[in-house]
Amino acid sequence: MSRHLGDAGYERLRRHAESHREDLVCRLCGEAGLRPAEVTQVTPDAVVPVDDAFLLDLPDRTAFLPADVAHDLRLYVDATDCAPEEPVVDVSPRRVQMLVREVADRAAEATGEARFADVSSRDLRERFLLRHLRTGVDPRVVAAAAGFDSVAGLAPYLDDPSGVELAAALAADGPDDGTLSARSRAAVALLATLAGEFASVTTTDELSTRLCDRLVAVDGYESAWVARATDDGLARQAHAGFDGGVVDTILADHADDLHAVLRSGTHRVLDLGGDDVAVCVPFGATEGAERLLGVGVARPVDDAETDALVAIGGLAGRALDALRRRRRLVADVVTELRFSVRDPAAVLVDISTGPADRVEVTGVVPGGPGLVLYAVVAGATPDAVSDALADDERVERVRYVDDAADGPVVELALASSPALTLVELDARVESYVAEDGAGSLVATVAADADVRAVVDALTEQYPAASLGAKETVERTVDPGAGFSTSLRDDLTERQAAVLRAAYHGGYFQWPRESTAEELADSLDVASPTLHNHLRVAQSKLLDAYFEG
Repeated sequence: MSRHLGDAGYERLRRHAESHREDLVCRLCGEAGLRPAEVTQVTPDAVVPVDDAFLLDLPDRTAFLPADVAHDLRLYVDATDCAPEEPVVDVSPRRVQMLVREVADRAAEATGEARFADVSSRDLRERFLLRHLRTGVDPRVVAAAAGFDSVAGLAPYLDDPSGVELAAALAADGPDDGTLSARSRAAVALLATLAGEFASVTTTDELSTRLCDRLVAVDGYESAWVARATDDGLARQAHAGFDGGVVDTILADHADDLHAVLRSGTHRVLDLGGDDVAVCVPFGATEGAERLLGVGVARPVDDAETDALVAIGGLAGRALDALRRRRRLVADVVTELRFSVRDPAAVLVDISTGPADRVEVTGVVPGGPGLVLYAVVAGATPDAVSDALADDERVERVRYVDDAADGPVVELALASSPALTLVELDARVESYVAEDGAGSLVATVAADADVRAVVDALTEQYPAASLGAKETVERTVDPGAGFSTSLRDDLTERQAAVLRAAYHGGYFQWPRESTAEELADSLDVASPTLHNHLRVAQSKLLDAYFEG
């Protein structure tokens, strides 16, 4: 979203829910602050009355349930005859995301307001946070209601400048009565300014160096350093204040504790002797920590200061993610990963043993919560593929697109796939072929990507997958690279996805192999929304061509 969904916008959104279930899902996300997975865990028995309020006893935490939402939930339970121990919303977390998207697309179409088109369950949860924060609710209470361990969790969750500044103000987890240390207040002030500075960095080394330099500029911070996990242990990447040799000694002497920080994803305070300590904070890619931020200070370190440093680590992690996405698009040198996938849990591998003989992906489109693949299916008819994948929870949609020389081209909207796992880790799928139960998947990542984290994530979900080869390769110099780079910079992720789906789905062919309505269904957007994204994307494409 370009801006936060206020109360009036939220109520307008709800008016376009076409079922009691859709409205309840929106309310559980937007008024109870539940994540999609938590929505699916709500049972009638989980609702616990406490005085004049209600709580939700979820498997991993307790959440607050507004009285009117509790009343709405009870009406839905009575109407559906839901048993006390059964899920009230008995769908997958991904389907919860899709229900919100469907309401949002409907609202955008009916009102003509494009801002509704990109509303997601995350935006509703963010609305829950901001609404309570702006009405003066104690940040610690809001963080607990949202399922965060501390207010530090709020900072990386809010990704626009106003949200970061708000999170910075909240990081002082204590009374505003003058009891906070000057160092804590300075750390909070630093948190409020770092997001804008991180946006301009172009390399991971620059990000780490700037982070360290800005920290040691805070009065009372004697040193700051960033270390990265490697195959040979922790390696210093940047430092300020202390001599590099001192940092290396800390990394060696406290290796077990520091590796524990990376494994657990939680901070620790290391005793360096005397009054000296180091606050060690993990940060890294979206799927896990791979770097450590260490800050050398003198005792005492209060909770507010620790929360601010943890939040700074969260911002650094988001900046690292964004930097990798930009570099992956334009890098001349990348790391190529070749995977063997023999896991029947992978849809393409599964159907290559029947009804198909061979499946080759020709297009990859990240769209919504899942992934859309276009593939040539040899040895099978479209109907045979559709029948084989009917009622398969891994597959949201199968659609025949066209005929190729080797077989029909089908569109597969997948809820899970090795390709989806890699795309979510900012890898680019170069090729994916499955034949007779054996898949070969080639992907590229940025040259400085954590390959181990990528491989671990894939093999954890698909145990029969393995990395066969890793190679640093140079991309072929393209005379039109400047044109492509300019276009990528201008297109939003949704516009790029729509343009890619239209291309691979044969929308620009004559006669058309896909209608706009079919593409909209595949990408989980309303047809007018798709038309708008496609029109804007085509306009930017022509601007880049004629003005480049």
